[in-house]
Amino acid sequence: MMSRRLQEYMLASASSGREVVRAGPFTVTITAHDPNVYLNYAIPDPDAVPTPADVEALVAAFTSRGRAPRLEYLPGLAPAVEPALLAAGFTVADRLPLMVCTPGADVDQPVPAGFELVAPGTDAETAAMLAAQHEAFGEPPPTPEHVVATRAKAAGGQLQLLARDAASGDPAGGGVAVAVRDGISEVAGIAVRPSYERLGLGGALTLQLTRAAFAAGATLAFLTPAGDAQERVYSRVGYRRADSVLFLSHTAT
Repeated sequence: MMSRRLQEYMLASASSGREVVRAGPFTVTITAHDPNVYLNYAIPDPDAVPTPADVEALVAAFTSRGRAPRLEYLPGLAPAVEPALLAAGFTVADRLPLMVCTPGADVDQPVPAGFELVAPGTDAETAAMLAAQHEAFGEPPPTPEHVVATRAKAAGGQLQLLARDAASGDPAGGGVAVAVRDGISEVAGIAVRPSYERLGLGGALTLQLTRAAFAAGATLAFLTPAGDAQERVYSRVGYRRADSVLFLSHTAT
């Protein structure tokens, strides 16, 4: 039941503000202003059993829009999808744990001395948060279109935090909690610039965003750590493993 709720939330979140296309038993979400693979992906219906024609339609939905075919989903809800797509040339890009936290399970993580966490209130602060995130994730610098889109998400209920040096104002990191839907929020984009790593900012950002989501009405927060180091950080905040997320990709020819 929890996994189905989470998948429904992920689908609703991915569909918000994006072009949405149906291809067989898949919902494809496309971000017009950014080809980043993490912003363009499909989610299969529960219990989907895709045919070869469905897979062809799925690939075409991406390639016709200049995007790389990609999926993000909870594999236990649609076990027939992975073998069907692997047989059609998709590969497993990653398989990550999904971790959850509920009110009362969160654990204090102090903000490191000399830093402050603030909700971006201006275009400049939003750009600073995005710049820190893009640098941490190895992405090109954010464009004005990124700032506009991120401000629109904040207006729609997304919770955002910028970590910065309290003395200099230099951006150090950032993160978001996606708008609460049906009592659920995803904490995502937790990022710390390389020069500010290992100070405790990742844990502090995660905790404050998680608590902000609870204050906004969430009874369940979740996230997907990118590796063991991130999982240890989130465990210290109070998150625990509950499921896994499968990432499939395809190099279309």
